[in-house]
Amino acid sequence: MLQFLVRRLLYAIGTLVITAFFAYGIIRLLRPELYPGEATLGGLWPDVSRALLHLDLGESCMFFGCPPLKRMWLDGVWADLFLLAGWVVVGVVAGVLGGVWCAARPRSRASRAVESTGMVFYCAPAYVVALLTLLLFAPPFGLLQLPYFFDPHSYAPPLQDPWDFLRSMLLPWLVVGAPLAAAILRLTLALTLDTMAEDYVRTARAKGLRHSTVVRRHAGPSAYVSVASLFGVSAPFMVTNMVLVEYVYSVPGFFRHMKRALGQAPGWPPSIDIPTLQVLALGASVLIVTLSLIADVAIVWLDPKVRARGATLG
Repeated sequence: MLQFLVRRLLYAIGTLVITAFFAYGIIRLLRPELYPGEATLGGLWPDVSRALLHLDLGESCMFFGCPPLKRMWLDGVWADLFLLAGWVVVGVVAGVLGGVWCAARPRSRASRAVESTGMVFYCAPAYVVALLTLLLFAPPFGLLQLPYFFDPHSYAPPLQDPWDFLRSMLLPWLVVGAPLAAAILRLTLALTLDTMAEDYVRTARAKGLRHSTVVRRHAGPSAYVSVASLFGVSAPFMVTNMVLVEYVYSVPGFFRHMKRALGQAPGWPPSIDIPTLQVLALGASVLIVTLSLIADVAIVWLDPKVRARGATLG
């Protein structure tokens, strides 16, 4: 297990280094006029080392007198992490519980209703769902105004005001986690039903256990390794949803600067802020690599076969 963790950490570090070289090198290659007096790629290693080793992320080029990007990142990173943790819990827990619950009631109306609802959230883009909820419920323009959970700019750190933190993060957690929950629900349901014919499940039924208990304790766990794999490969897609939802719901994470950096935010200059985009790319890669590492560790922990053969993943 330790050898596996060390190997995966080295892969993760290598991925971040390659991403940093790409993020800073592609700009130097395509826009050499932004680096007068320097060779095209001569300052690439100093850029990468300052960003990864010293967290010297430079300054935004959008407006004069702005704080350093490191300060902007530190101000928003906790909101990013809270949003990340929330949608992971919502997506995985709701998906697994929903899949097992539907598997225990196959072909029932309630099960089909849950599956249909999950399919809607799986197919609907997260930013569309977020905008629709605002149009329906946000004051002062919503059709059915619910001020407690749709007030803009109501975020507060959890230790400062737990109620404001919860009501401002609940909807972003649900909207970002819903597509992952729907995908995990369908995967858990399919694999659980497929396992119902296995000998060990039939033995549990023969012992007189209730059907719901057999599904939950014996058939359901067979899907957990596949759920961990799905979670890992879904990380880039879910981080992209997180970026979009932060802007829609005014979550003060660092990713909310994406629209401004692309020159698409109202009230800001319509020009591209390259330094901010480079830091955003690094931040997204850190989250994606971390989620993938968590998924790999979960696979090793859940699957005895992987542990038995030395945890040779990838």
